[in-house]
Amino acid sequence: MSFLGPIALTTWLWIAGGAAALAVSAYIIKMRRRRFEVPFSRLWKRVLEQKDANALWKQLKRLISLLFILLILGIILFAALDPTLGAVSRDARSVVVLVDASASMTAKDGDEAGAKTRLAIAKEKTKQLIDSMGGGDLALIMKVDGQATPMSRFSNDAPMLNKIVDGITASDTPADLTRALGAAADALRDRPNPLIVLISDGAFPEQQLGLAAWTKAAAPPPQAGKATSAAAWNAKNLAAVDLSGIDVRYIPVGRRSDNVGIIAFNVRRYIANKAAYEVYVELQNFGTEPARRKLKISNGSNPVDTQLLELAPGQRVHKIYAKLPASDDNKLRAALQPVEGPNGSDPFPLDDEAYALLPARTKQKVLMVTEDNLFLEGALLVYDNVEPLKVTPAEYDRNPSVADGMDVVVFDEHTPAVLPPPPASLLFFHPQGETSPFKIAGETQNPRVTEIDEGHPVMRWVSMSDVYMDKSSRFAVDAKKGESVLAYGVRDALIVAKRDGKRKMLAFGFSLPSTGRDGATDLPMRVAFPMLLVNTLDWFAGDTTDLLTTYTTGERQRVPLDGVVGATEAEVKGPDGALTKTPVIDGLATFYAPKVGYYDLTAKTPEGKPLAQIELAANLASTTESDIAPSTELTLGGKKLEAPEAFKITRSQKLWIYLVLLAMGLILVEWITYHRRITV
Repeated sequence: MSFLGPIALTTWLWIAGGAAALAVSAYIIKMRRRRFEVPFSRLWKRVLEQKDANALWKQLKRLISLLFILLILGIILFAALDPTLGAVSRDARSVVVLVDASASMTAKDGDEAGAKTRLAIAKEKTKQLIDSMGGGDLALIMKVDGQATPMSRFSNDAPMLNKIVDGITASDTPADLTRALGAAADALRDRPNPLIVLISDGAFPEQQLGLAAWTKAAAPPPQAGKATSAAAWNAKNLAAVDLSGIDVRYIPVGRRSDNVGIIAFNVRRYIANKAAYEVYVELQNFGTEPARRKLKISNGSNPVDTQLLELAPGQRVHKIYAKLPASDDNKLRAALQPVEGPNGSDPFPLDDEAYALLPARTKQKVLMVTEDNLFLEGALLVYDNVEPLKVTPAEYDRNPSVADGMDVVVFDEHTPAVLPPPPASLLFFHPQGETSPFKIAGETQNPRVTEIDEGHPVMRWVSMSDVYMDKSSRFAVDAKKGESVLAYGVRDALIVAKRDGKRKMLAFGFSLPSTGRDGATDLPMRVAFPMLLVNTLDWFAGDTTDLLTTYTTGERQRVPLDGVVGATEAEVKGPDGALTKTPVIDGLATFYAPKVGYYDLTAKTPEGKPLAQIELAANLASTTESDIAPSTELTLGGKKLEAPEAFKITRSQKLWIYLVLLAMGLILVEWITYHRRITV
C-alpha cells in the first residue's frame, strides 16, 4: 500500500490532531446534561439517594458514541491520504511527462493536412502514453516553455491526467529544457523506477542539450592532494542536470522545416534630429528551398514600406529604413506576408510579425529665465528639437503665467517665489534661498567633481573630472523625497535631480559664466556642456535611450522606472488583456513576456495609486525557435534518447472510495443509535 495524497504527512498529522481535539470538545458539549429546577426537592430525595445500577453501562455507552465519532473522523482523514493497493509493484514506474509547449510547437504541421499544430499532436501522444500505463504506474504532467510548470501531482487517474493535458496551451517563448529536466529529476528523487518522457519537436539549443550528466561525479579520495581536488572541481559542470539513475525517453513530433521568420526588429532615433528615426529589420530563411515573402513595415495604420523579397535557402537578410518621420502613433510593426505560388508561405506564423515602440516626438517648448547668457542660449539654439523662448527674471516675476504651456523652464541664477505648475520640468543653475526646490546645505569654494552617477540618463557619455568651478552650493539630499545625487565633490552634492509627481527637476549648484556675474565655471567651454543639456532635455521628455530595443519573450528582464519613488508593485497588462503583478525593487520592475505584442506596465504605490506607466514591446526573436526543423532523434548529454518502451502490467486499487462509503455508513449508524437513545 502507498499513500499518494497531496497533503504532506506533517501537515496531515497537525490536521488530524486538531480535528480530533475539536471532535472531543464537540462530544463533551453534546453530552452535557441540562439542569432543571423543581419546586419541591422532597419528592426527588429518595430517587437521588438511590444508586444507579446501570451507571457503568451508561458510561460505556457514552464512550461508544465518542469512539464512533473518532472512528469516522479517522477514516475520512485516512482517505485524504489516497491509499492505493498495488502501487508498490516492482514493475511500476514513476513517470514525468515533459510536454513541450514552446513557440515552435504552434507550427501547423502536426498532420499531413496541416490542420493540427505540433502541440495538438503532442497532447494526443501524451494521452496515449497515459492510457498505456499500468495500474501501478504514476505520472506527473509538466509543461515546458520558458519555465517548467508542473500541471499535476503523481497520479494514475487517467481521466484526470488527460483533462489536464487538454488544458495545456502554447506560449510564445523558447523552451528551457535544462530547467525542465532539473525539475523532473528533483520530482523523481527516491521514487521507484524513475522515467522522464520528453514529447517535443526537439528545437533546443545545443548548449541546453549538453547540460546533462548521466553519472555522478566521483569525489576525490581523502588522501588526494589539493591539486587533485582542484582538478576534480574544475572538471565538474555545475550547471549540468544530474540524471543518474533516471531513464529518459523521447517522442518526436513535427513534419516540415520550411520557415521564414523575423529574427530582429529594432528602432533608434538620431541624436541630432530627435524627430526622425531609423529602423532595423533582420529576417532569415530557415528552409532548404528558396522562399518568397512580402515584407511590410507600418507605423500604426500608416504603411511605411512594402517590398517583395526572395531568399535563398539559409539566407539571412537585413534591411535599414533611414530617416523615418515621427507620427502620432507610437506602435511600429513589421510583418511577413505570404505570396501566391510555390514557397510563398510556411506553417509557423508566430515569427512573421514583430513589434517595436516608436515614441512620438514633438519639439520641446523651452523657456529660459535669464539675463543675456550666450553660453546657455547658444547651446539651446543649436539643438533642433527645441523651441526656445527667453524672458528676464524680472519679467517672469511680474508675470509667472508666461511659463504656461512650456515643457521645460530653465532658471539661470534665479530662484522664483512661484514655480511653474506641472507638468513643466525645471532646470536650475545655482538655485538659492528658501524657495529652492532642493534644500541648500551651504556653499563650498573651488570644488572638484570626484564622482558622477554614470547610470543616470543625464550623465551618459559625460566626464567632469577636470571641470573648474569658483564656488558651488552643496545640497542636502533627502532620498525619501526621491532626490538623488548626480555629481559629488568628495562628499558634497553638486548636481541633484528628482521626480516631483508628473514632472522632473534638475539643479546645478554652480553658476554659468555671464557678463558681470560673480562666480563661474569653465563647463560651457567643454564638450560635456551641450551633452548635459541634450541628456537633460531627453530625460525630461522621457526619451533616454538611443536604441529602443524590444524585449525577448521568455526572458526575465529588469525594466528601469525613471525616477519613480514609493512603488512596490507594478501591474502588467499583456497583449491578450491578461493582468499580472510584478514586484518593483530599487526602481526596477521585473518583466516577463509570455506572448509577443505590446505590454502596458503601471507602477503603483502600496495603496494602489498609479505612479508611472510605460509601454513595452516583446518579440520571439529566437533563431532556435524559428528553425522549426523537427528532430526525429535527440542526443542529450552525449546519449541518444530512444522511444519509451511499453509499460508492464501492474495492478493498483484505489481505497478512498470504499473508505468514504464506510464513513457514510458509520455516520448513519451513529445517527440512528443516538436518536434511539442507545448510545446516550
